[in-house]
Amino acid sequence: MTDTAPPRRHPVRGHLRARARLAVPVVAGLALAGCGPSPVDMVEHPVTTTPSRMAGERLQRAAVPEESCAPAPAAPEIDGAGDRAVDSAGPGPDRVEVPRSPERILALGAGAVDVACALGLQDLVVGTSGLPRDADAYLPRPLVELPTLDPASEDVAGDARALRPDLIVLADTGDLDPAVVYALGDVAPTVVYDADVLNWADATEAVADTYGRPRAGGELLLDVIALAESTAERTTPSDTRVSLLSVEGDEATVQRPDTLGSLMLEAVGAQRPPGQRTRDGEGLPPLPESPLAGDELDGDVIFVVVGGDPGAEERARAAFADDRFQDLGAVGARRIFVVDRAVWEGAGPVAARAVLDDISDSINGVAPDG
Repeated sequence: MTDTAPPRRHPVRGHLRARARLAVPVVAGLALAGCGPSPVDMVEHPVTTTPSRMAGERLQRAAVPEESCAPAPAAPEIDGAGDRAVDSAGPGPDRVEVPRSPERILALGAGAVDVACALGLQDLVVGTSGLPRDADAYLPRPLVELPTLDPASEDVAGDARALRPDLIVLADTGDLDPAVVYALGDVAPTVVYDADVLNWADATEAVADTYGRPRAGGELLLDVIALAESTAERTTPSDTRVSLLSVEGDEATVQRPDTLGSLMLEAVGAQRPPGQRTRDGEGLPPLPESPLAGDELDGDVIFVVVGGDPGAEERARAAFADDRFQDLGAVGARRIFVVDRAVWEGAGPVAARAVLDDISDSINGVAPDG
């Protein structure tokens, strides 16, 4: 027996769009731990970092990734018997019949893994793909160490079949091969979601619905909104010019606007330097009354995104030792905070809460002496 769930209303979608695309409905309190900064002496000036291999021995974890997932699974919400139909984005069928309450989930995409964790379904995940290198900075190790599949491999269907999933959720990053979708569909019901980070909230809703927990998915998003609002109230980020940089190669550059970290700074209403203004993950020109002055990298406080590969620490040290970086006012004021790329370029409610915790813990702070 197959049925189709009735359309769901989105009573707060407009409000969510205005909140840097934190889209959708309803909320239940899930205790999701973020990745707060901790001290480490990087170069001449002390900086801080979220849990990351970059920190070395001096790292004192302010958050425990093993506590980032909900401690208990969200209850199944779809009554009745048999499968049900859900929407699928990208190549392949537009509608897919899925189990009302899946028991073995193959989560092929960082967002799919994040949502499973946020809903407390981590024990149902049998395999993953798309997780960043340092995902254990904010996700529990048992989840990060599950078997990984490469959707581009020639025998992805065989690899998937060995894990015996009853549901496959697959990220579409813009170049998904339809043949992969159909091959995986022969293994288990395969639902595709839009993995563009600018649509992470819509993806959260879609994935949660596929997992049979649509209301809980909406509640996760409202929980993120509530955290963003409380962060703004506690820290008044609109009064602080927040510079967001990324170590690329051997230098620090302005971070791309289409990242979760940039979206969360929008969500809390953070003021940005004139050359770093964004809206909905897109760059904006400086206001006429705010001409560019000084170095575009500088701000009252600077978050620097670091990580992603084995050489990240060495390149960060080289970037921080550069004369241009050392001349930034925030460096002299010890208001530089190093944050994990896996978190600040993540996708999903767990990563979003971790970014907001970083902002809350650091935006008005001074890096402690190393």
